[in-house]
Amino acid sequence: MGGLSKKAEAGLVIILVVIIVLFFFGWLINIGQRECKSNKDCGSEAYCGSDFACHTYPTIQKTVVQYNLFWPALIIGIAIVIAAVMPRLNSKAKEPERFVEKIFVKEPEEVEEIAEPYYKSKNNNARTP
Repeated sequence: MGGLSKKAEAGLVIILVVIIVLFFFGWLINIGQRECKSNKDCGSEAYCGSDFACHTYPTIQKTVVQYNLFWPALIIGIAIVIAAVMPRLNSKAKEPERFVEKIFVKEPEEVEEIAEPYYKSKNNNARTP
């Protein structure tokens, strides 16, 4: 026997046609239950969503953040002034004698002359130049 009978093939075709008709009616019912197809079907305060229902536009509130940059600018300015003054203070602190001499100018003093030589020889009879 070469396969299915003609009655079996007719039954399969009828079942297939019934399934296609049911899907078609379900599709028609789905289209009929839609509230909107585009934004034109909704009011001016709503839009048509992906679920084919009208939704109101959300209210978006913009938050404005204002920064007060006075105190950071003041701190940075003070730091710049300190950084500019520090090398001068360090050079004065390392050499206090010069700093004091600049304030108190002293006149040079005369020193008495030493008659004896600094190095003495072993021979006391030797002449010194």
